[in-house]
Amino acid sequence: MPGYESLTSRFGSRPFVVRRLLTRRMRTIAASETADHGPGVIRARVRVVAALAVLYGIAVGLGAMPSPGYRHACGIVDLGHALVPSLKDALGEPTAEYVWWLGTLPLELLFVVLVVLVLATGRCVRLALCLFAMYAFHWLVALVTVLPAPDGIVWRFPPGVVTLGKPFASDFWFSGHVANAFVVALATRGAPRWVRAIAWAGVPFETLLVLTTRAHYSIDVIGGLFVGYTTHRISLDLCARGKHA
Repeated sequence: MPGYESLTSRFGSRPFVVRRLLTRRMRTIAASETADHGPGVIRARVRVVAALAVLYGIAVGLGAMPSPGYRHACGIVDLGHALVPSLKDALGEPTAEYVWWLGTLPLELLFVVLVVLVLATGRCVRLALCLFAMYAFHWLVALVTVLPAPDGIVWRFPPGVVTLGKPFASDFWFSGHVANAFVVALATRGAPRWVRAIAWAGVPFETLLVLTTRAHYSIDVIGGLFVGYTTHRISLDLCARGKHA
């Protein structure tokens, strides 16, 4: 707030104007301090603290519960594998491998289509960067921690099929299938309804695919959703920053 001297220098020999401005400023400051400590503000803060206490209590309760998931031979317990049946046990390994390949093929083709679109039209640049950045990050994470394979895993593609990638039996966190499908679905905002419906249907489909084939643990699916949304959000922020730069 400007002091008395600065106001005096602005208004010269008109002290009544200076006094009026100072009085108005002091009332404004007093009102803001009252608003910061009023009954309504205090109640709002108490509600926030109560919500924090509830969240902490939920965390403590969940931490004390044993996991009801399926215990694999490697010792890892997974809830999703207890809820979703194994595709290998239901259909046999050869058929399960074909299902695994067919469920992966659309994502592989999408990578190719995006490269062509970027080169030919300059469109879908942000989506392409998101998917390729997540692909690189996935393999970076795979070097950090190697988890044991779950029981009944289906990770190979059938012999002789066309594929653009090389599957491995140890690239678990995070699920690239789920992350890619989630980012594609998020990118369809504003698209026709049928496009959005197809894109969002891909998220539960890829989730069930990686769980039934035991190609991923449940935590990998959660990680895929987290990494997918984070990548999408960061890309939007960077694009907005670039436009205002």
